[in-house]
Amino acid sequence: MYPPERRGRDALIEPAAGGRHVPLFPLLLSALLALAATATSAAAPERLLDTTTTWEGGALSYPEGEARVTAVMLRIDEGDEPPFHCHPVPTMGYVLRGEVEVETASGKTAVFREGDSVVEVMRTVHRGKALRGPVEIIVFYAGATGVPVSVLPADDPDGQYCSS
Repeated sequence: MYPPERRGRDALIEPAAGGRHVPLFPLLLSALLALAATATSAAAPERLLDTTTTWEGGALSYPEGEARVTAVMLRIDEGDEPPFHCHPVPTMGYVLRGEVEVETASGKTAVFREGDSVVEVMRTVHRGKALRGPVEIIVFYAGATGVPVSVLPADDPDGQYCSS
């Protein structure tokens, strides 16, 4: 094709029809730049949530101590009755699939659907129930080492983590 002594940028030159050499380096560079521009625009972040309060308007506060982030996939089947519980740490959720009704022990409710982002109530006893089929939620806890992310009221008789 071309002599072995031709190296570097010139190695990217191929003979065209009729014996002419066409520089491939500029063509490859252009293609890579176009691909990078496409990837950059596709990778632009989409803000899903930006808030200073929970879904019911409560204040957010972070626990003291060494920061710890935990993520879980929560699946609730229609008809399941998850127990009432609370979160003593900021808890964010993204509904991947389905529809969920969140109910507090005091009777407040909110419905979240596929594609919704939400900050859960803090220290407030609540539970979620799937509506019209199963629900899948990615849940992120912004906690601290040694602080539980979910607490059942029965396990917190002194109200250290849960309030009514």
